[in-house]
Amino acid sequence: MENNNKKFNILMILSTFIIIYVLAVASDYILHLKQFSKRQVASDIITLRKQNEDRIQIEEAKKQNYVRVIFPYLYHKIPELEKKFIKDLVPLNAQPYKHVYDCNEGYGLTKYKTDRFGFRNNDLIWNEIDTTNKDKIIFIGDSYVHGSCVENKYIITNNLESFQSYNIASSGNDPYTYTALSSLFIPIVKPKYVVLIFYENDNSPDGEIFLKNLEINNIHDRYFKFENDQIYLSDEVEDIVKQVENYVINESKTRTAGSRPNILMRGIRYLTLPTIRKTLSVSYSNMFFKLPLSSKLSIDTINSLCTKHSCTPIYGFIPNSNFWEPSSSVKNYRLSIENYLAENNNYYINFSEIINNYGEKKAFAPKGTHLSKEGYKLISITIKDFIINNF
Repeated sequence: MENNNKKFNILMILSTFIIIYVLAVASDYILHLKQFSKRQVASDIITLRKQNEDRIQIEEAKKQNYVRVIFPYLYHKIPELEKKFIKDLVPLNAQPYKHVYDCNEGYGLTKYKTDRFGFRNNDLIWNEIDTTNKDKIIFIGDSYVHGSCVENKYIITNNLESFQSYNIASSGNDPYTYTALSSLFIPIVKPKYVVLIFYENDNSPDGEIFLKNLEINNIHDRYFKFENDQIYLSDEVEDIVKQVENYVINESKTRTAGSRPNILMRGIRYLTLPTIRKTLSVSYSNMFFKLPLSSKLSIDTINSLCTKHSCTPIYGFIPNSNFWEPSSSVKNYRLSIENYLAENNNYYINFSEIINNYGEKKAFAPKGTHLSKEGYKLISITIKDFIINNF
């Protein structure tokens, strides 16, 4: 009888745990549906765009010999890249001298030719580092500074005619990437101004792999080479980028824009309670929020380099779209950056206020999370006016 009671008690305990777990899984899915319903309209627009526009436009671009642009964030997003191609030096740029395609958010698929460093510039500016009569500005940031999903004539750096602008931003960049980029290019370009623009998703631990470059004593000698008094990417960096391009493009041949995992795979993911875990994590983070070390390092590095190389740092913060990409942590992150910059007496542009005054619907793209043509121009005008008024 006693053994039967023990078995019964164990069975009841197990049954209770199973019932609690099933209820937790159901709650996670219900919470997901509730959160998704707030952005369902935006999600449906993006999904339809991928299925009805992106697929066709990407195939057309490939026929025209354009290739997918390989941004640096893939080095930490795809672990295999680090295992296969990285020893200590990590490229901070896309493919050099390449006709690439990027993205579409309502204006058609963007296509352009990269410069000698894989960035989105007219390559001739690198021949004029020491000869230009214009004030030089280095722009550092992610996809918003890169100019994602709009034509070249609309991006921030191409609307500052009175300056020589160097755009070394790429989609998916993060504060660790900003740190490594500024360490590489500020000593080379020796600009008068350095503009670093943060975005809300910079509040993440990604990108630590790029700090490997800071541990290399002769990083400039390994990253660059000089030919006929002009600077170029080293053969070592070009070789890594080329191998990674081939690997990523081959691996992506089986994927289709706008495709989703099957119903079974989508259902299995809820067994780990992802929505509840993420909600609790975000709530905890917001409750005890402080400026991430990665963001602090990027600011400290630029301030230090500009002290050494006589440039003026200017910082900014671009907000997310509440329609396309709602975020509960954006305010805390922005305020933490603003407070730290104020402590350091740094120049700062609050693009959040400017975009809100302009109108979010006009400032962001018609079918995606990035800025509209008008939004990019607004940022350019604001930066130009800020420099004219303050210096």
